Amino acid sequence: MEPNNKEIKRRSTFSLLFYINRTKVRKDGTCKLLCKVSIDAKSAPININAFVEPSLWNPETKRANGRSENARTVNLAIEKLTEKITGHYRHIRKSLGFVTAELVKNAVEGIGQKPFTLLALFREHNEEFRKRVGVDRKEETYKSYENSYN
Repeated sequence: MEPNNKEIKRRSTFSLLFYINRTKVRKDGTCKLLCKVSIDAKSAPININAFVEPSLWNPETKRANGRSENARTVNLAIEKLTEKITGHYRHIRKSLGFVTAELVKNAVEGIGQKPFTLLALFREHNEEFRKRVGVDRKEETYKSYENSYN
């Protein structure tokens, strides 16, 4: 019997948990909002710069109750962060083929990302172009790109 060499596609478990740290109450009476992203039973905390009044926090819905300014601010922060995290999750899964909680955390916090300055992108383009000179690119074109960069 011949072994099956087909790649097995595996789905990752992905969840977000928002909660507050009731043990550390600030002077103004609010508690820090925390987020934990879990993928395949491994989790990573994500830092959120939001604070919520403990009386407003609903642990079942993972949202702040009411229409106060604090409740609206906290719920908006949760929605924006949820969108950001799921966007990074999809992008990483699509580009790498796998995803970990640490990769998502780093992407959200901006750790390990490529520089997005125009010169950095142009330099990267020229390096890739140089590797293809003689294959399907011409030396003269590469020199022209180098002159433009300089």
